[in-house]
Amino acid sequence: MASNVLTLGSGKAGKEEKKGAQEKIESFMMRNRVPLLALIGLLAAAAVALCIVFGIADSTRKKDLAALDTVEYALTKNSTDLSDSDLSARQDTALTGLSAYLGKGGVVGARANMLAADIYFQKKDWGTAKDCYLKAAAAGEKHYTAGICYYNAAVCAEELGDNQGAAGYYETAAGKDNFYLAPHALFNLGRISEALSDFAKAKESYQKIIDTYSGDEFTKLAHSRLIALKASGKLE
Repeated sequence: MASNVLTLGSGKAGKEEKKGAQEKIESFMMRNRVPLLALIGLLAAAAVALCIVFGIADSTRKKDLAALDTVEYALTKNSTDLSDSDLSARQDTALTGLSAYLGKGGVVGARANMLAADIYFQKKDWGTAKDCYLKAAAAGEKHYTAGICYYNAAVCAEELGDNQGAAGYYETAAGKDNFYLAPHALFNLGRISEALSDFAKAKESYQKIIDTYSGDEFTKLAHSRLIALKASGKLE
């Protein structure tokens, strides 16, 4: 008759094995109690540090946004009756106040760069305005302001005679979620594509307006441009 198979924990031998295993675990814990306790302490310290970092970051962000509020208020308060020289002086003061925040990310960087870009745009410094709009877009890429920034960067690029760059920025702006000027951006893309003799791209842009924004004011304009391009033999 086959003998029964012994398993861990059965009979006297099993009890001795269990006891030996437990003693080994206890021995390991005793030998390593200092490093284990140190590890637990490090984990706890890390958790506290993270809480502090996030708390400081939130506090810093609020402080920075408050500072931007102050800069913007000083720039715009009773500004409608200012002479050109006084307005220019205010703008320069605002740009000085914004300089510490232009390199930051997130909402602070986006807002600071947008305000700086608007000032440079008013000064007709198209190149610097474009750069600031692009920085603002990068800082708040997932925010609704990204579409606005790319659109404004496209306008600046047009002012600089960079139609190729403008086309790219208009297309990026049009692709942003919840960008309310998407049909306008697409129409501008089509217009610039015509100027670049890229009639296939122009057709694509106009057709997208027709297909996607049937009730928009730019839909009729898109239709008229397609008819004109076909009439001139530039499209089949």
